Amino acid sequence: MDRRLGIGLALFVLGVTADVATTYVAIAHGPFVEGSPIGGRLIDRYGLVRGMIATKLAGMVLIAIPAVVADRDRDVVLAVMFGGVGVLSCLAAGYNLVRIAGA
Repeated sequence: MDRRLGIGLALFVLGVTADVATTYVAIAHGPFVEGSPIGGRLIDRYGLVRGMIATKLAGMVLIAIPAVVADRDRDVVLAVMFGGVGVLSCLAAGYNLVRIAGA
């Protein structure tokens, strides 16, 4: 496995796990509002976990498009997809933590 792909996968697992966990905690502490309109619709339609997974998959497709258009090889595209969604998920988890803290 390419090193970049391994880092991207690690970021993905960390970010998605943190995002789902902090979302559950945020919901338990009061009303939760999904920041993404597409994510909100998917969560309303499929439920929290399946909707969040669908949102992550949609994000992966959107993030991968520029790498594919730039004619990168498969490992780079996968690393960008997983790493990009992982970083965005970590940011979402940070936002959830700020909301849980009451800020």
